[in-house]
Amino acid sequence: MTLANLEKILFFLTILFLPTQLGRHFWPQFSFIYSLPIDYLSPTLYFWDILAITLWTVFLIRGQHINRLAINLFYFFILTQSLSLLPFYSNSLNIGAGLVRLEQYTIAGLFGVYIASSKFKTRNLFWLLSLAVIGESLLGILQFFKGGTLGLWILGERSFSLTTPAIAKFDFYGREFLRPYATFPHPNLLAAFLIITLTVLLPIRMTVARMAVFLAAVVILLTVSRAAIVAGLMSSLFLFKKRGRILLILTVLILSPVLFTRFSSLIDYDSLTFIRREQLSKIAISLWLKSPILGVGLNNFIPQASDLLLAGPSRFLQPVHNIFLLALAETGMLGFLGLLGMFGFPILRLVKLPTKNYQLKTIFSVWGVIIFLGLFDHYFLSLPQGYRLLFLIWGLSFSMLE
Repeated sequence: MTLANLEKILFFLTILFLPTQLGRHFWPQFSFIYSLPIDYLSPTLYFWDILAITLWTVFLIRGQHINRLAINLFYFFILTQSLSLLPFYSNSLNIGAGLVRLEQYTIAGLFGVYIASSKFKTRNLFWLLSLAVIGESLLGILQFFKGGTLGLWILGERSFSLTTPAIAKFDFYGREFLRPYATFPHPNLLAAFLIITLTVLLPIRMTVARMAVFLAAVVILLTVSRAAIVAGLMSSLFLFKKRGRILLILTVLILSPVLFTRFSSLIDYDSLTFIRREQLSKIAISLWLKSPILGVGLNNFIPQASDLLLAGPSRFLQPVHNIFLLALAETGMLGFLGLLGMFGFPILRLVKLPTKNYQLKTIFSVWGVIIFLGLFDHYFLSLPQGYRLLFLIWGLSFSMLE
């Protein structure tokens, strides 16, 4: 087998397995809070990491051209995140947790540089993305109807059912349904993956892509992720023409009983989600003010915030549900500027391209979805599938500038 063929196989596998979370967790002391193991702090070797590292290695051995602008921006981003881990300014800094996140950013970022640099056929990428979306969608549909998981641990599917404590459920007029997870740690991240890939695949005239778009739309509704549904509606109104917008409005009217139940729950029994987000946002601002330039340390939000969280049956040990507040709290203004520079630069470059290009309009819509979802959740900066997807879109944006 030639290196060129090996690279093609590895590229196939990295795209296909991007939404999976099969991995081996390790639990050093710094991964525990109040004697509780915290996934966000755990060093983890994912199967996807091995694929991505091997792909990058083969790419380098073959001596392929590297997009210099992309890799320099990536170096700048990693530098700004690393500076938050300088040990001399904080005695409470959890350096181990920071290195865990830095390692994951590095692997996902190099994958993004590969996408920006490689001369792959975009048709192949869309075909592979379609397969990944179809697989995740079918798994999500089966989980929904079964009310539990299927036991596909080989893909990183976790074991749970409708009766599992703290599992994500949807109450539809007194009857509870499981919100599907597929191979993701939460239905909201599954919905984000599907709405972003759906938007990317919308202009692709391939049967497999159209099938993926249809199944993705179905599963997004099954996850009843409020932010993803709103983002999908806004993106569709932006991309669709008059006939498509009329069809979209009719679909919303048909689904209005489900949508009304889901969104009205925020006012009634599900207001806890607002309370938690408000509390975490206040903590994020206070942590940023504590160290405005360098932050409290990459991946250190949970260790730093654990003593500030309100007591109760269980503390909500999660990052703040806003990627911009999370970046400010953990990495300060320096890291925040690194984040804006990293992802803002290709967006500004794309603005200068002809706006009549429908694929360009699509990628703008994708970035709009990412920014909107980033205002309500943290997964793009805190969970492996989140930043893999983020760097994939980042690399794809650069490939459009070539």
